[in-house]
Amino acid sequence: MNRVLLFLLSTLLFSTIHSQNAILKGVLMDGDYNEPLIGANVVLNTGIGASTNLEGEYSLSIQPGSYTVEFKYVGYKTISKSINLENGAVKVINLTLQPSINQLDDIVVSASKYEQKLGEVPVSMAIIKPALIENKATRDAEAIIEQVPGVQVNENQISIRGGSGWSYGAGSRVLVMVDEMPMLAGDANDIKFSAIPMENIAQIEVLKGASSVLYGSSALNGVINIRTKYPKEKPLTNITVSNGYYMPGYANRNLTSSDGADSIPDRSSQTWWKGAQYYVQSNFTHLRKLGKNNELVLGGNFMQDQGYRLGSFENRYRLNGGLKHYSEKINGLTYGLNVNSNFNDGSVFFIWAGGDSVLHALGGTDTATTTLSEYNSSRYMIDPYLSYLDSNGNKHNLRTRFFRSDNKNNTNQAATANYYFAEYQFQKRWDNKLTLTSGITSSYTDVISELYGNHTSNNIAAFLQLDKKWDKFILSGGTRLEYYRIDSVFTEGKLFSMDKTLPFQPVFRFGGTYNPMEYTFIRASYGQGYRFPSIAEKYISTFVGGLNIFPNIQIQPEYGWSAEIGIKQGFKIKNFQGYVDVSGFLTRYADMMEFMFGFYDLDGSDISDAELAAVVQANGFGVLANYLGARSTNIQNANIPGFEASIVGQGDIGDFSLSVLAGYTFINPTPINPDSAYLSTFSDPDSQMLKYRNKHMAKIDFQVDYKKVAIGTSVRYTSFMENVDKAFTEPLPGVVINGAPVEILPGYGTYRNARRTGDIVCDARLSFGITKTSRLSFLINNVFNREYSNRPGNVLHPRTVICQYALKF
Repeated sequence: MNRVLLFLLSTLLFSTIHSQNAILKGVLMDGDYNEPLIGANVVLNTGIGASTNLEGEYSLSIQPGSYTVEFKYVGYKTISKSINLENGAVKVINLTLQPSINQLDDIVVSASKYEQKLGEVPVSMAIIKPALIENKATRDAEAIIEQVPGVQVNENQISIRGGSGWSYGAGSRVLVMVDEMPMLAGDANDIKFSAIPMENIAQIEVLKGASSVLYGSSALNGVINIRTKYPKEKPLTNITVSNGYYMPGYANRNLTSSDGADSIPDRSSQTWWKGAQYYVQSNFTHLRKLGKNNELVLGGNFMQDQGYRLGSFENRYRLNGGLKHYSEKINGLTYGLNVNSNFNDGSVFFIWAGGDSVLHALGGTDTATTTLSEYNSSRYMIDPYLSYLDSNGNKHNLRTRFFRSDNKNNTNQAATANYYFAEYQFQKRWDNKLTLTSGITSSYTDVISELYGNHTSNNIAAFLQLDKKWDKFILSGGTRLEYYRIDSVFTEGKLFSMDKTLPFQPVFRFGGTYNPMEYTFIRASYGQGYRFPSIAEKYISTFVGGLNIFPNIQIQPEYGWSAEIGIKQGFKIKNFQGYVDVSGFLTRYADMMEFMFGFYDLDGSDISDAELAAVVQANGFGVLANYLGARSTNIQNANIPGFEASIVGQGDIGDFSLSVLAGYTFINPTPINPDSAYLSTFSDPDSQMLKYRNKHMAKIDFQVDYKKVAIGTSVRYTSFMENVDKAFTEPLPGVVINGAPVEILPGYGTYRNARRTGDIVCDARLSFGITKTSRLSFLINNVFNREYSNRPGNVLHPRTVICQYALKF
């Protein structure tokens, strides 16, 4: 009996030893700074993986066998190794990861919500590195985002490849995020650029095309994800101070009116100041580890801008921070809290005094007559989050946000919005190179407002995406189901173009890339999008500088899709490397939402000609001004085909270091079978080009570094904006005061007709490294002092001279 028991125990012990797991462990280091890489990923071909801790260490307990293991980190070259592990073996692999040299190796996360190389992304995508942000002494994200080919910003509203026009600050077809957290306010769904932490940006990822499958309603036209920096082994502090001076006068230019007459009016009198008008700003960032398991990030910004428009000014204050903890008790668990606060006050006007007084408000600065609006705003964001990578390589992310926005002014347009957001994401990878990304999101908004009234909304969605890799092919596909409610109005979803009155809105996405040879990537994609109207678009009721804005409680969601085919081709010329990207695309919208000028009843509902005539007969023609204005409306379907080519490169040529970002975009945005009522709102209905778009855009930024000196320039060209609202270019029909016709924007029609050419704007910069830790820069924005605008009545800054000092320690 004892011999049998001994035999069984021996067999069990032998079996246990024989099946003992092997251990793969090591340390990953940063090739630039010789510091541990924190949060780098080690992934086996089976999908099992681990992340490095604060010391750059990783450890995996796995079954014996042969594996392919990848070591990767955002912005660094991925290293792949084949290994064979025997029973009980302990294999140590210590590696140093080098920063990516060829941009096609850059790691991005926005396209599929997981890390992948830029070249493998099936849609058009651009990356902005922090060096460009620092070199251009950028005040806010709006200015740097506009440097990306195909991207425009019209007074805080982003348009990608002509997907959006200008909608008076309400609604956005582009979703802006910081570390995958939405930055759109809960009431107007507009972008709060002043709240974006410019002082702590690691890179900006711009995703072009419909992205609603992964990101929801506001991603109809694309996504911009701003990724922030993290602490490394040594504490790091950045301090930047800059001072900019607005130079008086605009340059004279040859002007051509629509009838071919030429004139050279003196524009030097447009500026009103005698002394200096300036702005000053300062940024700081501090990143450090706290002990072995904690990371701290602090940042802030202060800006005081005297402005170049008479009576306008702006003050900004921003403070943000984050604390992250790596759990010692639970391997793979991290959690933390990010906070951001932003305060603004200032004065602004919407309507100018006239075409020869473009920097003066209608009504001047007298408080009894002015159209200047004084405002102050505050924004708070509190973001708890949790991430867990389990022993099987499954990744769980939970992100939450509370976003409070308070806006007050002296024109009875106050609004307070509380926005609550949560997203759970699950990701799994299999050894057959299949990746599953899924999740659920939920948000709730309550608004108390003089501008819109009091309202609530909520959103619930679920999404699923699969990415599969076969040798040189990668295929991607996904779907999203989304429910939305504003007050008592609920989702009535469509399936493709068919009205199904579904209780949710389904959308789909498909795409793929083919890699026939090294650094050649051919891609094709199709993605659906949709956007629900914001509370502002549905309920806004206000009067802005002579302009009525009406509500439209009947407005419906807009739908669209985008398709693209393109190629990225990497190149290397000695030590200079980069890629060329060429693509053709088509975007189509149905029930497109747009602010449309016309006559409406006082509550924003439609009014017939007969009803309007009765009002005039009873009250006289002067009453028409109360019924004329803009209202967000589902107008026509639209078609936007186009073509884009860009080049990105960096590297050394002899003793010089060169970086280039350049591109050209062509679009032809037109309505589909437009009716006469819609075309009657166009300033040039014969062209039938959608309003507030530019058919041609070309941009280039390049910089040359030699030892401690760097010199660079940015050039942007936009063709003439063929169509704006006719209400801005002609007097109001039938409205006469004191015997004279009334114009919403006095003199704009003549001003516009004399400037029917595109605009070229050039910026230049020169910087010098004083020490290894400090740098002094001199910049001139709008070098040739071009008088130009991005929407009617919004003339942009004259030549601005800037001095910046940056210190890192």
